Amino acid sequence: AKTRKILNQVEVVKLMEQLGFRVVPATLDMMMNFEEFAHIVNNCSVIIGVHGAGLTNELFLPNGAVVIQVVPLGLDWPGNACFGGPAVDMGLQYLEYKIEPQESSLYDLYAPDHPVIADPESMKAQGYQAFGAIYIDKQDVKINVERFRKTLVETMRLLGRPTNPLP
Repeated sequence: AKTRKILNQVEVVKLMEQLGFRVVPATLDMMMNFEEFAHIVNNCSVIIGVHGAGLTNELFLPNGAVVIQVVPLGLDWPGNACFGGPAVDMGLQYLEYKIEPQESSLYDLYAPDHPVIADPESMKAQGYQAFGAIYIDKQDVKINVERFRKTLVETMRLLGRPTNPLP
């Protein structure tokens, strides 16, 4: 809840419910009881999260479930290495939603042509601490729900479920 938050979570949950998902947002209270939280996740067919430690809960998903990783600006490689490959190796289905620069909270802090926005790869040359201080510690996301809809529709297809026709 400190970094890499979905700033428009209410809007994303509303979209998901319109498409026919039953959404159970993870809360800190819920995660305090490890055994109970693992049981909840084990009964889910989908987990969605922004790249970070919370996605390690993919370990508790049942075979065939879908992991949707929201990949923040600059975190393509660690996203796949930490969660994408392992998800597939565990028998899960994996989708990525890579945010566009305008979906990153960094876009409000830096000019569009600043290397932080325009060329995150070049920022890695400053070393992990400098890179992490920007892309890991200071970045939240505001998902473009119209673009994210495509990922959710693909999720329903992978699960063999029709989407709710509501707009």
